[in-house]
Amino acid sequence: MSSITLWLQRQCFTWRELFVLVLCGALANVYFLANYSLSIDDELAAVRSSSEIWIAQGRFTTYLVETLLFPQPSIPFSPYVFLAVMMALTQMLLVRAHGMMPSWRSYAAYCLFITYPTWWLIEEFSANVPATGIGFLLVAAALLLQSEKPVDALRHFSRHEAGRLLAIGLLLAFCAGAYQTLLLLFACGTIGVTLCRSIGGIGPFSWRQAFAQIFYGGICLIAGAVLYFVLNKLALALSGTRPNYIADFISLDNFKAPRWLVGSIALQVWATYSGAAELFGAAMPAAAVALVCAAAAVARARTRVALPNLLLFAILLGTPFLLCLLTGPYGLPLRAMVALPYVIWLCALLTFTCLRGAAWIVGLVVFALFQLQIINLTSQYVATATLVQQQERFMGFEIGRRMLLLRGDDGAGTPIWLDTYGYGEKMRASPFAAAKSSVTRGSFFGWDKGNLKRIVAYFRVLGFDTVREAPPAERAAFTKQFEQMPVWPQEGSLRRIDGFYLLKLGKMPDGAHGGPL
Repeated sequence: MSSITLWLQRQCFTWRELFVLVLCGALANVYFLANYSLSIDDELAAVRSSSEIWIAQGRFTTYLVETLLFPQPSIPFSPYVFLAVMMALTQMLLVRAHGMMPSWRSYAAYCLFITYPTWWLIEEFSANVPATGIGFLLVAAALLLQSEKPVDALRHFSRHEAGRLLAIGLLLAFCAGAYQTLLLLFACGTIGVTLCRSIGGIGPFSWRQAFAQIFYGGICLIAGAVLYFVLNKLALALSGTRPNYIADFISLDNFKAPRWLVGSIALQVWATYSGAAELFGAAMPAAAVALVCAAAAVARARTRVALPNLLLFAILLGTPFLLCLLTGPYGLPLRAMVALPYVIWLCALLTFTCLRGAAWIVGLVVFALFQLQIINLTSQYVATATLVQQQERFMGFEIGRRMLLLRGDDGAGTPIWLDTYGYGEKMRASPFAAAKSSVTRGSFFGWDKGNLKRIVAYFRVLGFDTVREAPPAERAAFTKQFEQMPVWPQEGSLRRIDGFYLLKLGKMPDGAHGGPL
């Protein structure tokens, strides 16, 4: 019998566990499974011919996934089925990495994990979904490998342990190639595993073992970061692309005001864990109470070592926000906080496992209310996405219809050279909630202050495949004609001049016609 077979038997994986977890993931993503939810950037992904944009963003794993598995990334159903399977496998590995076995407690915690609002923000971009799922699985595998190392692995460093460290480093390098912030998920997981070991141990708190565990995790992170840097440089060299996008998030000037930086991040941490409406679109008041229940569970699990365990718990809560030191408190979108679902998962699991008696019942009720509030919040996201996308499609089809009328039967099949002037509102109004960094309410006709490339891509997705961008050299010449035209949807807001179709979307000029870039 092979060592892999023995390892699988020792972990007690079952098809029943996988089926239940996949079913939970499918229910959590039923909207994306059953609807084609086209969000900002999905239209560009649908019509692009190359996936090298991901290499430019330092996400070579995403490039490989899109090239080999999902060559058309902007689609419903299959990316989200794939995600449900990846998250189920992730959960199976995570539970065992924390020294536990599957039970109703782990299933209940998984429901919170897979429905946390961060997932909606990730899943708005269907092109991100498969690679992110693989990235989570790679982190969980790295955590399980790390948790199985001997206590004195660094002191008695053997060839076997060198292979383990290399394997963990490669897993982390490829997970960073899917989403760089997944490295923070590994950091959180290392602290979480250390906390669970302390709770499950006996005797006094071992500072030495806790430090050794976290130190080993730090070495793994460094190894993963170095390997990621090397692989990323290799991908850039082979593809001939230049890096971009990532540097836009980093602002080292924030360190000039350290008090403001730390204070602002602390406020962001509180807003996140308390479920503040300004961040999530609608309040989730049970979130803060759930956090208190988790802290009580950590304190009561082993009262003699409550203070060290609470210190680990506090460090765990702050770790997802470490990158904010580089980006500033508002520079990192909520969708990039990929470690938050894990933190909530661990809070729920500890509460269900460590509390006893009336406190256990209170914790169970609080997390049940928290789950209900998450579902209600996500339901509002669904309502907003549905209504806004209907408005966008109606506007797109109406403009397309008028362009076809202007072209007439004689020009059937000839390109429609489109030029647009101005831009509409960046976000469409909705009575329902949308997260602060969500693109659910985004309008293709107002995003980027009138991005013609985006608008043309959206028309092509809608089926107007002959629509093309007017050449940049020609666009400035139409400025005077545009200035005399009314704004869409008034009559005369769409005109045909010498084979070009002019559409005025707003009074403020865009960058191609003398406005702001």
